[in-house]
Amino acid sequence: MSHLILSIYDFFARHRALLFVLLLFLTAFCLFSAYRLGFKEDIARFLPNDSENARINNAYRDVILSNHITVYCSATDTTDEARAEQVEAIDALAERLRTMPDADRIQRLRYRIDPAEMMEVAEFVTDNMPYFLTDEDYQRIDSTLNRTAIARRLEADRDILTSSVGMILRPQLLADPLRLTEGAVDRLRNMQAGGRFSLFQDHIFADDGRALLMIECSIPASETSANERFIKNLKTCMAETEREFKDVSFHSFGAVEISLSNANRIRQDALFTGILSAVIILALLIYSFRSAREIGLVFAAVLFGGLFALAALHLIRGEASTIAVGISSIIFGIAINYPLHFIGHHHHTPDPRAVIKDIVRPLTVGNVTTVSAFMSLVFINSDAMRDLGWFASLLLVGTILFVLLFLPHLLPHRAIPRPDYSPFRWFTSRSWGSNRVVIGAVVFLTILLSFFSDGSSFEADMARINYMTDAHRKDFAHLRAMLSENQHILYYVTEGATPDSALEANEQSLAALADLKKRGDISRVGGIDGLIPSRARQAERLGRWEAFWKTRRDSVLNILNEEASRLGFRADAFSAFNASVSRSWSIEGLEFFNPLRQTVGGSYVFERPEKTMIVNLLYLDADRAPAVEKALNDRNIASIAFDAESMTRRMIASLSDNFNYVLYVCGFIVFIFLLFSLGRLELSLIAFLPLALSWVWILGLMGIFDMKFNIVNIILATFIFGQGDDYTIFMTEGLIYEYTYRRRTLASYKDSIALSAAIMFVGMGAMIFARHPALRSLGEVTVVGMFSVVVMAYIFPPFLFGFLTSTRGKARRMPVTLRNLFISIYAFTYFLVLSFGLTVVGWVMFTLGKKTSRKKAAYHRMLYSVARFTMHHFPQVRTTVENTCGEDFRRPSVILCNHQSHLDLMCLLMLTPKLIILTNDWVWHSPFYGQLIRYADFYPVTEGLDRTLEHLREAKRQGYSIAIFPEGTRSPDCSLLRFRRGAFFLAEQLNMDLLPVVLHGTGHVLPKQDFMLRRGSIHVRVLPRITPADTRFGTDHIARARQLRQFYRAEYEVLCRRVETPAYFADLVLHNYIYKGPSVERAVRHALRQHDNYTTEISALPDSGEVTLRSTGYGEQTLLAALVKPHLRITAVEPDDDRRAIAEHCAARPANLQYVSEA
Repeated sequence: MSHLILSIYDFFARHRALLFVLLLFLTAFCLFSAYRLGFKEDIARFLPNDSENARINNAYRDVILSNHITVYCSATDTTDEARAEQVEAIDALAERLRTMPDADRIQRLRYRIDPAEMMEVAEFVTDNMPYFLTDEDYQRIDSTLNRTAIARRLEADRDILTSSVGMILRPQLLADPLRLTEGAVDRLRNMQAGGRFSLFQDHIFADDGRALLMIECSIPASETSANERFIKNLKTCMAETEREFKDVSFHSFGAVEISLSNANRIRQDALFTGILSAVIILALLIYSFRSAREIGLVFAAVLFGGLFALAALHLIRGEASTIAVGISSIIFGIAINYPLHFIGHHHHTPDPRAVIKDIVRPLTVGNVTTVSAFMSLVFINSDAMRDLGWFASLLLVGTILFVLLFLPHLLPHRAIPRPDYSPFRWFTSRSWGSNRVVIGAVVFLTILLSFFSDGSSFEADMARINYMTDAHRKDFAHLRAMLSENQHILYYVTEGATPDSALEANEQSLAALADLKKRGDISRVGGIDGLIPSRARQAERLGRWEAFWKTRRDSVLNILNEEASRLGFRADAFSAFNASVSRSWSIEGLEFFNPLRQTVGGSYVFERPEKTMIVNLLYLDADRAPAVEKALNDRNIASIAFDAESMTRRMIASLSDNFNYVLYVCGFIVFIFLLFSLGRLELSLIAFLPLALSWVWILGLMGIFDMKFNIVNIILATFIFGQGDDYTIFMTEGLIYEYTYRRRTLASYKDSIALSAAIMFVGMGAMIFARHPALRSLGEVTVVGMFSVVVMAYIFPPFLFGFLTSTRGKARRMPVTLRNLFISIYAFTYFLVLSFGLTVVGWVMFTLGKKTSRKKAAYHRMLYSVARFTMHHFPQVRTTVENTCGEDFRRPSVILCNHQSHLDLMCLLMLTPKLIILTNDWVWHSPFYGQLIRYADFYPVTEGLDRTLEHLREAKRQGYSIAIFPEGTRSPDCSLLRFRRGAFFLAEQLNMDLLPVVLHGTGHVLPKQDFMLRRGSIHVRVLPRITPADTRFGTDHIARARQLRQFYRAEYEVLCRRVETPAYFADLVLHNYIYKGPSVERAVRHALRQHDNYTTEISALPDSGEVTLRSTGYGEQTLLAALVKPHLRITAVEPDDDRRAIAEHCAARPANLQYVSEA
């Protein structure tokens, strides 16, 4: 990738005019395409695209989101005179509303109940009773048609007709003297409002004494400007009416008013926080860059990316969700990373070409991983989420294109680096990743916060993230209580292509509602309740009517006429009833029932050109609503059950499912691409692990401070996750660069990250001062999220990378890999278990039982067997024992052995079971195997050999050899240290043979200053005995110590020349290149494999002297040669600065190898 970008840079450097023409053309084209992009504001586009969600969304919009405004008229007291003035004021306000400028947008005003209208409805039901009677009505009627019941009914009718209300009820009583429609009239009353309302002079009053006027407006809730104008005109009418009626006051409430108040609050908060953050961000940029040109280029880069995204979105999608694009604008906070990193690096490296060479890899890796993650949104079954994914991805692509193609040519060319003005150098200059206190604190906090992470939750109540004044909140609660009678309302909507099919489907669904009511799941059903029958229901009811009266008509009419005559009624008083019973009824069209449809049915029947919806209001306890909703939706495909929170629940479920998908898919995509681009699983985990831990911190801190996710800030939280992705990748790439070239560039990476984080922190975090709950939640999540990702980015990558590549402040000779780490953990665990087991066995044998020579011998045989098995089954280690002299260890001796590693002890124990080893205090008091070696009769040498001589003589008499390391300590570089005289003094005093054993490879497999097992081979070479009479090495212990060290050096040198071949060091050499980029590792691995570890080339070199090798590339051959031939001084010539820097900074490079650029 860097070669391609550098080639493009070189081309445009020679053709700068073409560069600017291309930039102008792309900008103009993007402006033109972006202008043609269409926008949609429907929040339901976040729901998955399926028929069920579409139906619920449409019903929700028509039933719940219809534009209703309630006007409250309050008086100074509650007397009848005051209420009468409220009535006059409401009438005056209604008249003004009918004549105001937007009066044509008012569909209906409801503020009074017309008694005459209601009587007409009741008379319509009475006059057409066969259409409204149910099976329950017929059961009741059948028991009231005997002479006694008829006489009682007629007496009651006569009393009513002679009372003060007789004239009003006369038509209804004469048409239905036997009260056959009593049940239908009761159902008609149930269609009216609940008991929280009352009437005064036919006007509607709330239970708190306020008169109500309800406005049904035709302006959609999404048309903000039209609603704002309508509300303004409404407020004017209210103010004029208040001036006319001094003792009353008005105020209004509705979803539109809340929406407008939200818009105004957001506008004010955004203005305040925007100005605040703009001032701080501009101050940061001015302080950091001190160049108007560079600051302008930062904004130019992200603006170009935004234009590019809008233009590409027009070509790909044609239209986009306004909400999705608005949310995606947060991605500008990620996109600004690219120009910030480039310009920040340019301050340290003034040559733009060199900047491209250094920074193109982390920029492209971070960009591709983030873009790939956002592109996963495109596969979600939600239009808005797809728009979100497309816009976010294209914005980042457009910005990176500008940064890599155009920005290098627009930056000034300097001869020297610019002075550093980083405002965060006090923070970025510290090595937080190597501070043990900081690491411990962060690990402790991570564990602690993981327990609180389950405490974070999702805010399901949309009202809590809307801005409402105290008055609005009070009115909302009061109106909700009045409409629902302090119960939860579930809307049950039945659909049909025609009004009749909708009515028929609704009638079929009423049986299910009846079952729920019988079980107590719902307390009441509000709706048309069969009072507007479908044609099929009409046929059924008319048939029932005819069948019922066929056998009863004559007898009932005769009794009615006789009893009426007896009570003094005129002979034709009930002619209308006689006609109803006697006439033939026919099925009527829907228009026939207009008296019901246009009055009480208007709130329950919604007719649209494409379909008709019938609404039933189910009153129930709130905790039962989800179960009832699910049961009804599972039962009937023509009906939909939902409530005011259903859309929120569905959107939350959709967002939860989508973002769970996004979280896992994005994580998988990011990790796979990191693995591909970084080339090592270890480096991928270093870049990825902080992201996972930062999510734990975000959830934990939100749980502690009772912050909740909502439909707004959860998207921001995932974007912050993407921001953290860029930060950790930059930190990891910076660490790799420094490790590879030993050039101090990490500081510029840290400065850029700090500036980027500060801009994001200020830009979004300033919203914590907003009064709007949704905006404030954005600020809270930004503060928590950015704090978490920055902490993780600055601490864990340096700490983990440092663990892999360095120890005690120096580069590791062989870096740690996951393979070596797991093998080391396995071996250490095996050793601990083995030590514990042998200690327990020793305790049983020697503490519970008597200590005997047989038990001691058995215990030593056990140690011998375990050591042999362990050394021959070590993972990735091959152990070879050379005993050419035929030593059988039967005759006791003092075994001398060079000391390189903890493995030396096992190498000796595997030689013979009749062995006692002299140890130092550290081994004697070891908590892991100290007791074990005491059971084995090992002795500490720190007490002095004089004090242990008697014990050792006894061991000699029992046939035990005594092993001792004459160096006294492990050699850090596998060379022979000075021999101490104790071993030779001991052999002299005990008159024992000296048995030299030479170890090779233990110090390479497990070095002194490292606890990581490496791949390798161990050689144990047993040399011939040296008897006390042998004078070749002197006659006393002092001379023997000196002479035998020379003998050991010679024998060890012979063994090294034979064992230390190119194949022996090949793994070490390869590991010196593994964390220097995948291309370097692949090249070295391929070269070693292709040239058979350069065996032929190295064998052709002399063993000593000086030699010059040319064009050595990454230096794998020269490094191998220098390790295999330590006495040969090698001068490697490599003209390429980068390759030479990689080669000469290999940690395993010995002193006999040096690199130069020219011979």
